[in-house]
Order: sequence, then structure tokens, then C-alpha cells
Amino acid sequence: MDYIERLKGRFIGIMQWDDYHALFDKLNSNPNDWYLYDTLKVAPKAVVNASEFIDTLSDIKKVIKSEHQERYCGIVYTNDLDSPDFVKIFHPNNLGKVCGSGENPPIPRWLLSKDKPMDIETEFESKKAQGFVSKYLKF
Repeated sequence: MDYIERLKGRFIGIMQWDDYHALFDKLNSNPNDWYLYDTLKVAPKAVVNASEFIDTLSDIKKVIKSEHQERYCGIVYTNDLDSPDFVKIFHPNNLGKVCGSGENPPIPRWLLSKDKPMDIETEFESKKAQGFVSKYLKF
């Protein structure tokens, strides 16, 4: 399965703050061999070192804490609660329909994976470029 298929695959939503903290603890205790993809930047070509991974997780937690003051989390998704190797984190200010039921779901802000990322912007942009009329009416 390639990176885009994994990105679109099954994920478990982290709803409770206790589960969020447990996931971040697991990530912090296993900081090696991660690709850290800030989707506002170019996809990384190499894994980050453990120190950079932990520092970036800390920065992400600060953003979530300051900008997502809800009783539930709901913006972090992982492929596996016990042994995560792919995590999607949405920015609190760019949620749209995070559940993905919309025509153009928002792009996660941060993607943490053990697999080398592919540029997801082109994947999502190609779907945005297809407007309503061109989607349903073929000229």
C-alpha cells in the first residue's frame, strides 16, 4: 500500500484527552525513524532525528492546547493505538468536516509516519480543481 492509500485508509479518532496524552506519550517514547510532514511545506525526504521529533511534538501540543479548547480532542487520528506508525493531526483552525464526509475534506496539518511521505497537496488539489459542473456534466 502506498503512502496516499495509507493516508486515505482506516484511522482511529482520538476523542478523549486521556487517549490523546497516551498517544503522545507513546510517540515520545519511540522518537526514532519518523517522517514529520508539515503539509504547508514540501514533503520531507528523510526522517527527523529523535530530538527534533520530540521538539516538534511539543510544539504541536502547544498549538492544540492553546487553540483547541474543547472538552474532547477529535483532531488527532492514528492507524494503531498500541503501536502507531501513522498519525494525522488537523490544525484546530482548519477543521472543516474532519470526518471526511465532505466533498473536499481538509488536509491534515501534520502527518507523522514511518513511511516516506508523498506530496499530498497534488492529490488533494486535483480533486478541488474539478468543479461541480465538470464533475457531473461531461462536455
